[in-house]
Amino acid sequence: MSQLLKTLTTTPINWSSNTHYCNWTGIDCQFDRVVAIKLPSSSLSGRLPPYLNSTLISLTHIDLHNNSLNGPLPYFSNLDLLEIVSLGHNKFSSVPESCFEYTPDLRTLNLSNNLHLTGWEFPLVDFKTSAYLDTLDLEATNMIGQLDPKTFLWYLQLNNNRFEGTISVISTMSNLSQAWLHSNKFTGRIPSMSNCTNLSDLQLQSNFLIGLIPPSLLSLSSLNIISLEQNMLRGPIPVFHKGVKATLEPNNFCRSDVGPCDPQVMILLEIFEAFDDPYNVFSIEGNNACTGGKWTDISPNRVLIRCERGKIVSFKIWNIAPLTGTISPTFSNLTSLVNLTLVGINLNGSIPHSLTTLPELQLLDVSNNNLSGVVPKFASKVKLNTTGNPSLVQNMTTQGGGENATASGDVETRGSSKASLRPVIWIAGASLISVGFVILIVIICKRKRYPILVQWWFFRKTKNSTDHDVEDFIQRFNLSVPIKQYRYAEVKRMTNSFRDKLGQGGYGVVYKASLPDGRQVAVKIINESKGNGEEFINEVASISRTSHVNIVALLGFCYENKRALIYEFMPKGSLDNFICKSGFSDVTCNLEWKTMYQIAIGIARGLEYLHQGCISRILHLDIKPQNILLDEDFCPKISDFGLAKICQRKDSIVSMLGTRGTIGFIAPEVFSRTYGGVSHKSDVYSYGMLIIEMIGGRKNYDTRGSCTSEMLFPDWIYKDLELSNNFENCLSNSEEENDTVRKITMVSLWCIQTNPSDRPSMSKVLEMLQGPLQSVPYPPKPFLYSSEMPSLQISYESSNNLLETNSIP
Repeated sequence: MSQLLKTLTTTPINWSSNTHYCNWTGIDCQFDRVVAIKLPSSSLSGRLPPYLNSTLISLTHIDLHNNSLNGPLPYFSNLDLLEIVSLGHNKFSSVPESCFEYTPDLRTLNLSNNLHLTGWEFPLVDFKTSAYLDTLDLEATNMIGQLDPKTFLWYLQLNNNRFEGTISVISTMSNLSQAWLHSNKFTGRIPSMSNCTNLSDLQLQSNFLIGLIPPSLLSLSSLNIISLEQNMLRGPIPVFHKGVKATLEPNNFCRSDVGPCDPQVMILLEIFEAFDDPYNVFSIEGNNACTGGKWTDISPNRVLIRCERGKIVSFKIWNIAPLTGTISPTFSNLTSLVNLTLVGINLNGSIPHSLTTLPELQLLDVSNNNLSGVVPKFASKVKLNTTGNPSLVQNMTTQGGGENATASGDVETRGSSKASLRPVIWIAGASLISVGFVILIVIICKRKRYPILVQWWFFRKTKNSTDHDVEDFIQRFNLSVPIKQYRYAEVKRMTNSFRDKLGQGGYGVVYKASLPDGRQVAVKIINESKGNGEEFINEVASISRTSHVNIVALLGFCYENKRALIYEFMPKGSLDNFICKSGFSDVTCNLEWKTMYQIAIGIARGLEYLHQGCISRILHLDIKPQNILLDEDFCPKISDFGLAKICQRKDSIVSMLGTRGTIGFIAPEVFSRTYGGVSHKSDVYSYGMLIIEMIGGRKNYDTRGSCTSEMLFPDWIYKDLELSNNFENCLSNSEEENDTVRKITMVSLWCIQTNPSDRPSMSKVLEMLQGPLQSVPYPPKPFLYSSEMPSLQISYESSNNLLETNSIP
C-alpha cells in the first residue's frame, strides 16, 4: 500500500504514511488485510504497482474506473479470492501476458475505454479457471483477433474494437443476456440463437455480417433491443415480437418495407447460404432475380445467371477459388432451370437427390470439386458431368444422360461380359427365391398357420416402408443441417420417460420436456398407427420452411424407434383453454376483448405468412383452437402441421383425396368438392370459425356472467349483428371495445362465406382487422347456417368489389 501511495501522482484524500492504510479512504480491510480498493472517479493519475498480487493476496474487489491511470496493468494472477476488477475509462498502455491467470473466483472484468492500449488478443488461456466469470466489458480497448470468450457469460461488451472472424461462438452462450459486438470487423453469418433464451439486448451493427436472419433470432421471447444496421444482411426485413426495439437499416434487404422477397430472389439467397462466403463473388440488389442481380467483377465471365420470361433457366459458376461450400437442395425450387454448372469451386458434400425433380433440367456439370457419396439417378434427358470428384461414386443403376453421362472413380459402367451377366444372375436368383417363398406359404396355409405369418410379414413390410419413407425424406431435403436430429434415448431422457403429459390429439401425445441446457420444450410423439409417416413428413416439411413470430418453432425431431417432434414450449397452452364453454371456470375464460383482438390479428398474420410469405405456399387445413398455442404474453403461434399441404405460390387449387380437418372448422369444399376446390381460402374459412367460437364464448360470458353449455352459432351471431343489440349487452365494454367486437364479428362472417371466391384472402382479413370499422363492408349471411335467404341485401356486389375477392390469389 505504501508503494501505491508513492506511484499515484495524485494522492487520494486521507491517504498518508502517518495513518494506517486500513483507515484510508476507499480501502476495506479484514484483520489488517486489504480486501477492497474502491476509488472510482477520484481524479487519480500515475501508475499502479506491477505486482499487486504478491502482497494483496486477500484482494476481492478493485474499482478504479474513470480516472487517468496509465502504464501497464498490474498482475492479478494467482489472486484466488479476486471477484471484481473495474479499471475502465483510464489510460493504461498494455496488458501483460498471464495478467489474469488463475483467478478462479473472478466474476466481473471491466477494462472498457482504455483507448491507449496497444493491440492485444483476448487472453482466453488466462480465464480457463475462471468458472464464475459472467460480466466481461472490454469496449474500446483496441482488441484484435477472433472472438473466443467463455461460454457462461451473462454480459458481453466487446464493441468498438478490431475483432475479425465470425460470431458463431455466441450461439453456445445459453446464459447470455446482453451482447454488444458492434463496430468491429466481424464477418460471416449470424448463427442460430435458439440456445440464447435469456438474450435481451443484441448489438451487431457496423460489422460485415452477411446472409439471412436466422429464424431462431426472431423467436427469442426475451429479446427487447436489437441493432443490425450497417451490415450486408439479406432477405426480407425481419419481424420481431411486439415491443422489440429493432434498428435494421441500412442493409441489403430485398425490400424497403416489411414483406416477403420475390420467390426467385429468396431461392437464390437460400442457395447462397450453402456457400461459405458467397457475397465476395456475387450479390443481389433489389427484389428481382433477373434484373436486380449485381454480379461482382472479382471473377469476370465466371458467374452467369440467365433468365427467360422472368424465370431463371441457367445458373453457372466455374473456377472461382474463394468459393467453397455445398450444393443446396434449394436448387430444386428453380423449376425452370435447364442448365446447372458448378465447376471447379471446391464444393464438398453430396449431390442432393432433390435435383432429380427438376422438370426442365438438361445439363448438370459438377466436375472438378470435392463431392462425395452416390450420384442420384436422373432422367435420361439430363447430361451429367461428375469427373474430377475422386470420392463420388457413380450409381450402379442406369444413369440419366445415357452415352453423354460422365462418371468419376473406378466404377465399371459399360462393356464387360461380367457386367452383362449380372442382371441375368440376379433375375434367376430372385425367381428361385420367389418360387421358394410361394411354396412355403402354401405349406403353411395347409397347416392353417398362415394368419401368424401374414401378420408378421405385413408388420415388417409396413415398418420398413415407413422408415424408408422418412429416411428418404430427410436425405432429400437435407434436414439434418438446419434442424437438430435426436436419438430416441435422448427424447426419453428429456421427457423423463414420458412422465409429464401436456395433451393428446388424433396424431399423437405431447409431453413437457427439458433440453440438456435446461430450456423447456414440448415433445410430440406421433401415433404409429397414423399412415406410413405422412403426418410426420408433412409437419417437418411444412414447418421447416417457416420463420415467423406467429408460427411455432420446430427445434428438433426423432425418427428412431418412435417418431417425435420437439417444439418450443408455450406456457399458456392452447387457445382452447381460454374459450368460454361448459365446464370451464369463469376466471379461465375471461379474456379481455383487447387480448382476443390481438390473438385474432396474430393468427391472421401467421396464416398470411403461410399463404404468401414462404417460398412455397403452405395450406394448414386444420386451424382450430387446439392448434393455436399461446406464449406467456398471449402471443399466438400456429402449430400442428400434420395435415398441411405444400404447393407453389401461384397454385390456388390443390388436389386432395378424402377429407382432412376437424368437424366444425372444415370448409365446405373440403368435405364436398361441389362447393369448389380446396385452396388457401379453406384456411380462411377455418380461421373465421375459430374467431366465431372465440366471440361466442366471450359474449356468453359477458351477457350471463358465467360459461354455459349454449353455443352461439354463426346464424345467431349474424342475427345479433343485424339487430345491433349484442354489443350493448357487453356490460363493461367501452365504445371502442364494442367497435372492435363488431369489426371482428363482421370479418369472421366474411371468412365463412360458403363460396370460396366470396371469402377474402388473409392479407385482406388483416387489412380489415387493422383498419377502421367503417372500412369493413357488411357481410352477407352465411348460406350453410340458415334455412332462408339473407334478410339484408346491403350492396352485395359493391361489397365484393371492396373485398377484391376476384383479384386476390
